[in-house]
Amino acid sequence: MEIVLYQPEIAGNVGACIRLSANTGVPLNIIKPLGFSFQENKIRRAGLDYHDLATVSSYENWDEFIQKNQNKSIAYLSAKGNKNYWDCNLLSFDYLVFGPESVGLPQDIILDQKYLLTIPMDDNSRSINLANSVAIVGYEYLRQKNV
Repeated sequence: MEIVLYQPEIAGNVGACIRLSANTGVPLNIIKPLGFSFQENKIRRAGLDYHDLATVSSYENWDEFIQKNQNKSIAYLSAKGNKNYWDCNLLSFDYLVFGPESVGLPQDIILDQKYLLTIPMDDNSRSINLANSVAIVGYEYLRQKNV
């Protein structure tokens, strides 16, 4: 299983996900365009010296990602999801896709997706921080893998 960040907007979140990738061995994929420069100090500070230890791939756009991974099993994480992430066998997916911080995954991507997962939260909440969401679901994947 690999994590996919679709058009992330905040350098610190991407840096934290790079660090998480290095510490868990879960590869990270980033779909452009980014909402920041990859050279920003915030990404370096959050990722610290983990960049060389993480497996990070990037794609120029969503179409390139889908074209190269058309035969893969993909789940999508969204506040609009209809199934809790822990009620799903995460080991059955090749990729877990997370959307940008301000708006989440676009409607055209999540429309009619069979595997639209969510992280339960308070009804008055709008969303959970991207890096926190990746960590929550990423560690559930590792828990399932090691049970």
